[in-house]
Amino acid sequence: MAEKEDVIRRKRRKKQSIFQKEKIEVLDYKDLDKVRMMISERGKILPPRATGCRAKHQREASKAIKRARHMGLVPFTVE
Repeated sequence: MAEKEDVIRRKRRKKQSIFQKEKIEVLDYKDLDKVRMMISERGKILPPRATGCRAKHQREASKAIKRARHMGLVPFTVE
């Protein structure tokens, strides 16, 4: 128990979402710079804990990424 008392707990700063930072209403699949901010270097969609997006914005982002992939603007995977 003494060990737990010695630990100093710090508050983590919440990550600011791309939607809030750049005041984006809707993420468009043709805006590749912003779409690429939401995917990893391997081409995977980043989780909300990494992007800081709330659920609604994460759903919009995943739709935009999937549309961009389907149109051939963003690759499905990078090898």
